[in-house]
Amino acid sequence: MASRILAIDPGFDRVGVAILDEKGVLFSCCIETNRKLPHEERLLMIGKELGGIIKKWKPQDLAIENLFFNQNTTNALKVAEARGVILYEAALAGLEIYEYGPQAIKIAVTGYGKADKLQMGNMVKKLVSLPKTSSKRLDDELDAIAVGITHLATQKSI
Repeated sequence: MASRILAIDPGFDRVGVAILDEKGVLFSCCIETNRKLPHEERLLMIGKELGGIIKKWKPQDLAIENLFFNQNTTNALKVAEARGVILYEAALAGLEIYEYGPQAIKIAVTGYGKADKLQMGNMVKKLVSLPKTSSKRLDDELDAIAVGITHLATQKSI
């Protein structure tokens, strides 16, 4: 039986989060940090929110996207620090950690390594049934689900 997966699309302003198992998506959300708060408080918020999700859903694995940047280095450093908080929380909870590059995720979900956000979102919605939500899913949330799909496919559980 496949394990429960915590899938993450790392970010600083928004962290996409999904919980999946071999049956599909159990939960998904975006952790959004308040841009008016100091940097360290935003990192703390990410850690606390993620810790609560791990405690509630009890995943065994973390599937997380590797960092890839074609943006400015200031943003890259902030995302890397947020990713560090995420890895810390996963390690603290004893999760097995698996990392996937953007191209591997695109290939696993669409079969095409240069798929765009729209193609990715459409395929995610076709591959798994998503829990009902009262708000529109942000790209970060769909990206996290795509990371989870990649992990399940890699583990031959989907």
